[in-house]
Amino acid sequence: MKRMVAFLCILLLITIISFTITCLRSGNESYTFTIQTEIEKVKLSTLWKSLTNDINVQNSTANLQWLHLKVSDGKIQSLHLEFTSKNSQGESRIYYVDVNTLGIVKTYSKPIRDSQHTMHPAYIFNELDEYGLKNVGSDYTLDISFEWGDLEFDSSYGDVYLLKDGGLIPLEKVIFHTNLPISRILVCKSTCEVWLTQNDLSKAEEVAFKS
Repeated sequence: MKRMVAFLCILLLITIISFTITCLRSGNESYTFTIQTEIEKVKLSTLWKSLTNDINVQNSTANLQWLHLKVSDGKIQSLHLEFTSKNSQGESRIYYVDVNTLGIVKTYSKPIRDSQHTMHPAYIFNELDEYGLKNVGSDYTLDISFEWGDLEFDSSYGDVYLLKDGGLIPLEKVIFHTNLPISRILVCKSTCEVWLTQNDLSKAEEVAFKS
């Protein structure tokens, strides 16, 4: 009788653990795969395609929140990406993506109530890939974040460029007064510079190119 009770207790414990794991997985999801780390072989758009193929996400609903890329000796030292999207069930989620020095990509997501509409990751990733991450240099950090409101980017405080058609066009000054998010690409080597996209400049109140 005691053995039967002990057996039933163990069976009940296993059932509870299995149920708990199932509940956790239903709320939080994680995936792992591997990419190249040599920056001349890295394309952010390819990483994005791999992510959308591997995880439960509606690509068209994705909004980039933040990206941080650190490159040293021509290789990825770290990459952190955050974006929001709806999954196939229509649930809004935030996704966290981390890449280490070995190129191991780990993703994690959790449900959220609201998300900020910013810019689709593919748009800005394609712009950066067209320029070429290897052309930025062999040692640098690149951050993409979003701002809105009264903003001014002035070349007297650091170089400002328009990232367009695979090149960088020098800007003298850009002024924004907008409630729409502006993507700021901050590239730091020995000094830091700001890159803006054509999509951003379309929201500007004043744009002055360097002569």
